[in-house]
Amino acid sequence: MSKKGQSRMGIVLALVLAIAMVLVGFVPAVCSAEKLPKLNLKAAQSMMPRDSTTHKELMEMCEAITKRTGGKVTWKFYGPEIGDWTELQRMCMKGMVDLQFNAFDSGLDARWNILYLPFLVASWDEARKVYSEGGPFDEIGTQWAADGKLQYLGTWLNALGSVTLNHDPVSNAVQAKGVKIRCPPLEIFKCYVEKMGFDTVTLPYAEVGVGLSTGVVDGLVGVGAVNIYKDFRDLARTMIVTYELCESWAITANLKRWNSLPKAYQKIFQEEANRIRAKHLTIIEKEEMEYQQKLKDKGWTIVNMKKDHPKELKIWIDNCRQCWDVLESTVGKKWMDLLKKRLSELGVM
Repeated sequence: MSKKGQSRMGIVLALVLAIAMVLVGFVPAVCSAEKLPKLNLKAAQSMMPRDSTTHKELMEMCEAITKRTGGKVTWKFYGPEIGDWTELQRMCMKGMVDLQFNAFDSGLDARWNILYLPFLVASWDEARKVYSEGGPFDEIGTQWAADGKLQYLGTWLNALGSVTLNHDPVSNAVQAKGVKIRCPPLEIFKCYVEKMGFDTVTLPYAEVGVGLSTGVVDGLVGVGAVNIYKDFRDLARTMIVTYELCESWAITANLKRWNSLPKAYQKIFQEEANRIRAKHLTIIEKEEMEYQQKLKDKGWTIVNMKKDHPKELKIWIDNCRQCWDVLESTVGKKWMDLLKKRLSELGVM
């Protein structure tokens, strides 16, 4: 071959290589080695309905793993019927469920109260910064999860929570006096709900509907419009949009199962977890707004504190953030300082 022909061939090969590299960057590789094991795993999420974005994305992530493993990893899916969120966590810790989208029960490790600090973010834009890959809770969670026999694959923002009531709106501590608000069995919730002026009642989430029906409680905090609509649309009638709580979940796997996976599978699991959480953050706000509108269409009163009562909201924020200092002795100064530093770097605080 002439030098001119060799040169042309070199150019062609370089172009082919460049195109291949681009394709590799955008198309996930399929793991098809014959010796890799066939696995049928269980995946679940807590609380969210099966037609919710969260449940669909759990399935999307797992089905992508199935595709990328050449069909060798298959799944059985569970939704809220499997049990309360605290029950699901224990199932995953014991290996009864292999992978979960779920919150952490600070009754098992009090440090996890850090996930539920009130008024952590002031907007959806801030939330997307905090809960993106490499955010502060990724850094903290990957160090803590193993203590609970779990492998941390990423932080999952399930919702920005607000106040749900079965009577007229309230916008300050005076109006909140005597109003009984359901709290999960977490220290941080009781602290901030009392700072808002409400009375607190501890109930499992599964019992909130009965509590609203019988007058045991007058409302609840910490859930977004999707869950409010699904579970309480006929039991309450007012949503006070405070976004006082980031309903912080995580994608986690049973640690023993994770450690048994081939490295090739672990890589795929982590890549798909990263991909689905990034997608989730682009659509979660839209879903919240859609369900707030569904509540309005149902006859609910929706009060936007930031727009309608900004001064009162500022008082609630200042009072509730006192719980951050209260929580320091539970979580540890080291971890609280780390979180505050990372939030500051993100321009959130």
